[in-house]
Amino acid sequence: MVIILLGAPGSGKGSISNYLKEKHGFIHVSTGEVFRRTMAQDTPLANQVKQIMLSGKLVDDDTTNEVVRQEILKINNPQANVIFDGYPRNVKQLEYLNKLLKVDYAIDVQVDKDEIIKRITGRRVCPVCKEIYNIYYKKPKVENTCDKDGSLLVQRNDDQESVVVERYKTYMSLNAPLITACKNMNILHEVKNDQLEHAIKQVKDICNLK
Repeated sequence: MVIILLGAPGSGKGSISNYLKEKHGFIHVSTGEVFRRTMAQDTPLANQVKQIMLSGKLVDDDTTNEVVRQEILKINNPQANVIFDGYPRNVKQLEYLNKLLKVDYAIDVQVDKDEIIKRITGRRVCPVCKEIYNIYYKKPKVENTCDKDGSLLVQRNDDQESVVVERYKTYMSLNAPLITACKNMNILHEVKNDQLEHAIKQVKDICNLK
């Protein structure tokens, strides 16, 4: 089974993906995580990706498609259940992916804009264990300190409000044609993520997961 999760940054795609990974054995392909790992390197490509992401723009299609192709090669299992989070972002990427793997479900995770901005700008991450907190919804026991290892929490540069707003605008400008393409393929389903548990139940019902 191949699922693609659509939705603006901060809509909860990562949380839904993690649930499916932990409870149902899905392989989670997150282009955001792949690009963040790339940004930590000291190469011309890493510097290019870093400049693009910190400006709130999107990495070009050819680079993104190649990243995804390499991730799929690593899976090396045609029977694997895979969930894509943050990809595809436009019709060209959707067409490319569907040639590599047949997409079964496209799930559009919907959240209000103001709520998305609050979720992302409130996010804090442990640089050591990668645990994610939120100053509004998931506070650490000690302010700005990881519960697990005591490390000082950090805010990602691409979680700054100005970057978040730009990413949201970019996403919305590309979203409509992608939604239409998924409708035409008869794979589109909509999920309202006002509460994570409710959203997960909807996803499980759509994909016939017990």
